[in-house]
Amino acid sequence: MEVVRLADQGDVAALFCEFLEVCIHQLLSVREVYPPAIFERRRYFNVPVQWARHPDLREYIHSAVSNLQTWIQQGAAEKIAIKFLDANQIPVEKVIFKLCLKKLTGTGLPAQHLEFALRGFLLKICVSNSALPPLPPDCSWELVAYMKSLSADNASKSQFWIPADPNDRSNQSFTITTIKSMRSSYLDMQLYVERPGVEPQKESKTEP
Repeated sequence: MEVVRLADQGDVAALFCEFLEVCIHQLLSVREVYPPAIFERRRYFNVPVQWARHPDLREYIHSAVSNLQTWIQQGAAEKIAIKFLDANQIPVEKVIFKLCLKKLTGTGLPAQHLEFALRGFLLKICVSNSALPPLPPDCSWELVAYMKSLSADNASKSQFWIPADPNDRSNQSFTITTIKSMRSSYLDMQLYVERPGVEPQKESKTEP
């Protein structure tokens, strides 16, 4: 069987964005933001996942993630968060992907290496609800991108996104639940959940 290789950061970013899109659908299901009936069962990386049936919701998620791909490829996007808000539009939880893509060398990277690593994150998301308190009723959600920098060219293409306020949590304590992390020659990534809390808590170290 021919080995598919990822040649550069663009290939890695494309596969990551495909994975991120699946994760958003799965998180909306796992955190029970919508009724179970609006999801259908699919498989990704041979993992059973939930996928929204509603075409407008699917298109919104796909468009948002697609618009992020160039920023991720160029290393401008430091963190991507799915932010859940209560009925009063107060943030109650953020699921955060913190990532750093690295330049591929030599003949590139076998795609299955990255797929295997991302599969581990997806499996953790599928069971993450057991480690988290339930969300309040009538939650809404939004996607937030935290940027290191933004070139003029990329800024002109960013109408879909509104930059996050870097000071949006400056006066708030929070707790962190680490879901999974990895370090490799091609991608460093942390997946964790941030919730408002009384005492700040350091991220716990887990096995990749």
